[in-house]
Amino acid sequence: MSTLMKEYEYRAEPADTPVAEDALLQARARRLAALKAAEGLWKDRTDIPRDGIEAQEQLRAEWH
Repeated sequence: MSTLMKEYEYRAEPADTPVAEDALLQARARRLAALKAAEGLWKDRTDIPRDGIEAQEQLRAEWH
């Protein structure tokens, strides 16, 4: 089950209350921080294509 689904499934108060909106904003901020931490993970690699589509096609070619 995704994190987003858990946010909606376990919400105790209606979605339009300030508490629910604050919790949703905090969850989004945590996800954004995690994405920013991984943002440059492969930036210095020279053994993979810089183009994301090309890299994905290269990975898929390994399976066939």
